[in-house]
Amino acid sequence: MEIQKLNWAGIKLISNGKTILIDAAEDFSYYKPVLGEAVDEVIKFTDKVEADYILFTHMHLDHFDKSVIKKCLKKEGKLIVYSGLESVVRKIMGDVEMVVLNLNEVFTENNIIFKPVFAMDGVGEIQTSWIVEDLHSKIFHGGDTIWHNQFWKLGKENENIDYAFLPANGVVVNFEMIGLEYSPVPASLNLKEAFVAAHLLHAKKLVPIHYGLFTHEKFYIPQLFDQEDLQKTSKEIGQNYLILKDGETLMDS
Repeated sequence: MEIQKLNWAGIKLISNGKTILIDAAEDFSYYKPVLGEAVDEVIKFTDKVEADYILFTHMHLDHFDKSVIKKCLKKEGKLIVYSGLESVVRKIMGDVEMVVLNLNEVFTENNIIFKPVFAMDGVGEIQTSWIVEDLHSKIFHGGDTIWHNQFWKLGKENENIDYAFLPANGVVVNFEMIGLEYSPVPASLNLKEAFVAAHLLHAKKLVPIHYGLFTHEKFYIPQLFDQEDLQKTSKEIGQNYLILKDGETLMDS
């Protein structure tokens, strides 16, 4: 499996000649008033990618970018959708072929296995995590899940995860403008929680995602970390990790 880190929480997988996008986003302009300006260059990939399958964890526009679906999904490609999100996705992308899955339901095609599993959204909306597996590699993608009590169960039920892509910015959000009272409790995993979650998933390596690109002094305040924090937390938890920069590719066989 070839794995490429895209912007923010997005990744691209190539397996058995098929291209898979998860939480792939290129246009963050709608959320600019909340997320602020991107602090690094947003990589452009939609002109070069033709996807056979597109998955997303939830409907926040920094994870669900309909322009990516329109530009990248092949005519015969499939949008793989968690059943809890089916109705809203059909209103937006009704003309796209969809494979709709319940939690823990498996879809297999081209020797690739897709499975949505439990996640918990930081502001109470519907979210899932995804497990994607081929004959050589198995990845877990956690969107921007918060800490929850199912990581133990997920680790027992889904063995041999190679890479756990988990959010790590522990962001505190102020979304009073859309009617949510302010809370200082993080709305995604922080660095230590990401390491512990990967450990409970028995993942060979944690790959942090959903960090570093956005910050807003009033509305979107992430917890920052550096290489020293990564090494210290890895040693404390006993969990290996891998940092992939946006655009960087990992060949896993």
